[in-house]
Amino acid sequence: MKVKSLGEITNPKQWKNLPISMLKDSGFPVYGANGIIGFFDEYNHEKPTIAITCRGATCGNIHVTREYSYITSNAMALDNLNENECKLNYLAKYLQYRGLSDVTTGAAQPQITRANLEKINIPLPSLDDQIRIAHLLGKVEGLIAQRKQHLQQLDDLLKSVFLEMFGDPVRNEKGWKLQSLGSIGEVQGGLQVTTKRNDYGLQVPYLRVANVYRDRLNLSEIKQIGLTPAELTRVRLQKGDLLLVEGHGNAEEVGRSAMWDGSIENCVHQNHLIRVRVDSSQITPLYASFYINSPGGRRQMFRSGKTTSGLNTISSKNVKETMIAVPSLALQNQFAAVAGKVEDLKTRYRQSLTDLEALYGALSQRAFKGELDLSHVPLPHQDEEALDLTKQAKAEVTKPLTFQLPAPENRDWLAGKNRQKLIEFWLNAWCNHYSEAPLVASKFMESAYQRLVELSEQDAFQFDTPGKGFDEAKWYEEPESFGLKVHEQIKQWVFQALADGKLTQSFNDTDNRIELKSAQA
Repeated sequence: MKVKSLGEITNPKQWKNLPISMLKDSGFPVYGANGIIGFFDEYNHEKPTIAITCRGATCGNIHVTREYSYITSNAMALDNLNENECKLNYLAKYLQYRGLSDVTTGAAQPQITRANLEKINIPLPSLDDQIRIAHLLGKVEGLIAQRKQHLQQLDDLLKSVFLEMFGDPVRNEKGWKLQSLGSIGEVQGGLQVTTKRNDYGLQVPYLRVANVYRDRLNLSEIKQIGLTPAELTRVRLQKGDLLLVEGHGNAEEVGRSAMWDGSIENCVHQNHLIRVRVDSSQITPLYASFYINSPGGRRQMFRSGKTTSGLNTISSKNVKETMIAVPSLALQNQFAAVAGKVEDLKTRYRQSLTDLEALYGALSQRAFKGELDLSHVPLPHQDEEALDLTKQAKAEVTKPLTFQLPAPENRDWLAGKNRQKLIEFWLNAWCNHYSEAPLVASKFMESAYQRLVELSEQDAFQFDTPGKGFDEAKWYEEPESFGLKVHEQIKQWVFQALADGKLTQSFNDTDNRIELKSAQA
């Protein structure tokens, strides 16, 4: 296999910095240390190129830019790539596989110089094989992204089920009894990590902030801590214990909670985590964790937090005083049963994700070492007919919706308190019109939003805030504007439509997803 230095096939180039005043709200993307940092309207790359972060904490990050892009001096563009020897996507994937740590200098202020980049050797198989490698790895990357999306969708599903069963914790519209977390659970601080503990004879595994996220644990790296037998008795974790983050640089992450799964024997926790051991005769740990991580629970933690030297913290006292709605144990156990089934699916997806990531690593290693037999891998279709079809498909996807949602039958539906009836009316009209196509909630919401804007411009009705017009933030985020969030209204309507036989559901094997269609199709 032919090998050439990066400097022989491309020209690494740093451009001058732009004043902030020159960045625009629209125009061409500007790439900096963290990918796209803004938009600019001149001095741009006409063709896609590779941008490599060359300064700061993100030094070595690699981006394939869009067409007509500008790259600041915080990143370096690989200009004038000789595509008769090396394909852009192949080069990007090789550099991502290889990494750039060996050409990065400076510990406090990392940087990559043009001279160091130019020395990197690039293996160059035939152009056809470069295309095959980039295409093959891109396919696996797509599957990895799909699995991650599935995991996120399952997380979103559980949050949705929680709100449906227990209501909004802030408003507590179902009237559950409110109790302080300290009255229904034991709150315990953790161990301070010091160098003195290295001399203790008893060493056990311990959890830290990096191990605890919202309703999930990351146990990929577990450290050891020295302690006394008395300390072990006091802070040893039990399955079902809740762990809350006591301090974080991001105020939004303070108080995030996860339930300990008991997978590590004699495990303890450091003082930047607060343990809560709930009374299981009143509340389940799973419900308590979801409640703490809900918008209402997060708001309480945010309000209790204090900031010192850039670190946001809560205390054990704050945790004890956190109020939590306590529904019946029977209802909590029903939620736990649903969560168990979802967790089984997540376990399968996590294993699939792990397998795909391992496959990607193995394929990359063999491909870039020339050990992969590519003779049976077909080239992606690149003939004119295929390109025309691709352009046509993209045009269809981006083509604006032509169906205008009808004016409401009853003007009272336009008031905020009755807006759910309007959403149901429009959903019925939408599905009747697009009877052959799957229901896509995001497209419906976009169309409904546009229709409300049009009605606003026509002064067809008064909005919730007189004189201020339509508030887009309320449309998507504020439940007070509609009584329920729009996507929650859509979900409730879908459940009822399925029960009434107005909608049917089927599995799309090609796209690996469930589709909802009108029963008239």
